Amino acid sequence: MQRRCMNAQLCKLLLGVIMGEKKSLLLAGLAAATLILAAGVQAAGTLTGQVGVQLTISTGCTVGNGTSTGGTNQWGTLNFGNYADLTSVINGTVFGANGTGAVTITCSTGLTPTLSLNGGLAATGGLRTMTSSGNSIPYRLYSDTARTTEIAINTPITLTTGTTAQNIPIYGRVLPADQTSTTPAAGTYNDTVVATLSW
Repeated sequence: MQRRCMNAQLCKLLLGVIMGEKKSLLLAGLAAATLILAAGVQAAGTLTGQVGVQLTISTGCTVGNGTSTGGTNQWGTLNFGNYADLTSVINGTVFGANGTGAVTITCSTGLTPTLSLNGGLAATGGLRTMTSSGNSIPYRLYSDTARTTEIAINTPITLTTGTTAQNIPIYGRVLPADQTSTTPAAGTYNDTVVATLSW
């Protein structure tokens, strides 16, 4: 059953008010929905926590006359020099970063450090080997200047040390008897040996 509005002007006014309220409600609803959607893009919440950071200084050993490059410690260079062939014994000594002095070690009192050297990049048959363009030159490392005590691959040697700096003893030798040819191809032969100091 429909009701008729008796006063046309009053009816128009009431209808305008009702329609205006519907538009206002619709706009308010759209605005609320937009805010909800925008809030959904942002983080739902945050958490805060702590990260502990610690460094302990205690007894240990320090290496001197070395450097570091790209996060790797560089503990010297063993350069045998320039030769025309390998018909004679060739000796070399590890020198530190300054190119003339030995690499040194200083340890806290009461420690007994050991040093081990791996086989390098191309060890063959228990011998460390320098290589160049597929050619190789085997060599040996020793812990004494007379080169009588060989440092075997990955075999620790005990170091004499104290609270004053002591030289790390690494001496090299190229022997003609170790070579497949005493007249290898010309080139610069290289190897990299990893030294591990433990205490």
